[in-house]
Amino acid sequence: MNSKPKVIGITGGISSGKSTIARMLASLGAEVIDADEMCHKLFFTKGIKAKIIERFGNSILDMYGKIDRSRLAEIVFQNKTSLGDLCSILHPIVIEQIRLRIDEIENRRRRKVVVIDAALLEESDLSLLCDYIIFVNTGRDHRVNRSKISRHWQDGELEKRERFQMSLEDKRKKSDYIIDNNFTEENTYRQIKEFWQLYLGKG
Repeated sequence: MNSKPKVIGITGGISSGKSTIARMLASLGAEVIDADEMCHKLFFTKGIKAKIIERFGNSILDMYGKIDRSRLAEIVFQNKTSLGDLCSILHPIVIEQIRLRIDEIENRRRRKVVVIDAALLEESDLSLLCDYIIFVNTGRDHRVNRSKISRHWQDGELEKRERFQMSLEDKRKKSDYIIDNNFTEENTYRQIKEFWQLYLGKG
């Protein structure tokens, strides 16, 4: 009898280390679905690209006619209406793609555990697909420093964008397990293994 794979969602603040947690779970045998990567790929899909340009105008295009994500971000993180409009274009398709991917993994019996790595897990209702949700707890200073290094963001950019997300406290309350990612990678990995054994079994 084929049992459904357990689906784990990862949530937390911006630059909290969600992708690092996903990689650690993958090292234990999980299959990771990167929802943000799926969104980025949709920018190159003809029909979706056309809808985004229709809504936000040609100013979001670079010199090669491709959507410049940094220009688009400048627009959508000005007000919730703009961000909501972009999400309404992308999220239904991404959610459907993730559903199909989970079905494919189940049918092929490829993995017992699937991880959804998505910046807007709760906001996009992807959390409804999850059996368990991990909240990655990382201090603000750590996250600000990481965003400057990995994303080249200026001061204030992280706070500006987080205003458009569910509060960290609400994300924490909706989670099933909290990982403290304020110390070493070894410390974080130990917690991940504890979660795996507690919720998913050693096999």
